[in-house]
Amino acid sequence: MEIRDLYGLTVALIGPAELADEPWTRAPEHIDVVRMPEPPADCWAGLASRGFVRKPTTVTWAAELRADEAEFMARLERSGRRDIRRARGRAKEADLRQVTEDPVSEATLDAFLKLYEERVGDMRFGVPFALQYRDVILHGPDKFFGVFAFEGDELVGGTLVLERPADDTAVLRFSAVSAEWRKVSLARCLYPAAMDIARAKGYTRATLGNEPNLLGHLTRPGLLVFKTDLGFRAVPSQDFADPQDTDEADLVLSLAALNDPTLILGYADQADPAERRLAGYLVSEAPVDPAVYAAPFLTAMHQQRPGGRAGPG
Repeated sequence: MEIRDLYGLTVALIGPAELADEPWTRAPEHIDVVRMPEPPADCWAGLASRGFVRKPTTVTWAAELRADEAEFMARLERSGRRDIRRARGRAKEADLRQVTEDPVSEATLDAFLKLYEERVGDMRFGVPFALQYRDVILHGPDKFFGVFAFEGDELVGGTLVLERPADDTAVLRFSAVSAEWRKVSLARCLYPAAMDIARAKGYTRATLGNEPNLLGHLTRPGLLVFKTDLGFRAVPSQDFADPQDTDEADLVLSLAALNDPTLILGYADQADPAERRLAGYLVSEAPVDPAVYAAPFLTAMHQQRPGGRAGPG
């Protein structure tokens, strides 16, 4: 068993030969999550019986752009369309100025990265990944465009979009919104605008990137609701645009470094290798209303306590 610190999360990595012995139960140090990378099929039953969830390591949030925005919006839930209309109305009332840059200018990028770094700094275990992409965004070889919102001369939000013509996909790669405009969900204006530009460029698909499949660490469970309302669905990354990605199995032992609840998007049938559909697995100390995290692409929502114990309530 190997103990690693992953951005503030203490993870114990185990191999198949260690499962039966359960070494994490005797570890002297605190462990948040026990993880088996690429679990072989002959371990699946033993993992499930101990409360592990077999899952894709990362998920991709993907959406078909459709012929135009009207067709795309028509497929959203009523609440999703309502929230986008409200966000656009507030932006219009405040006379926000929306700007598209293709390519992104150095001045706007630096203002965006400053805002991005501030927002990441507000997170418990935030990691400012976008900062390392500054030169690539400005000079390639990857091609980016950006959609930004200004209040007067102040940049208050933006999203950077990576173009992947070989995959027929526009990746909404990085975004940031000021604290004030986050409260009124300015991102619900920026993302549809970015998708409309991608549609005009001829792309038929968009993604909100790949995301570590432990919503409660670097991300929060509420992102599932937000992204679903915008018309995206989570799929195993290896089934979409990252064939090198793999599966893993997680057992959450403690929520000390995680959100309560924490959400895992695991395979709906933990024993069937052909099953690629996803279900939700909520880990919490207290009962959670599963309807809060309902999504049309999830087959069910299961609940358990840390340590794989039966769900609360």
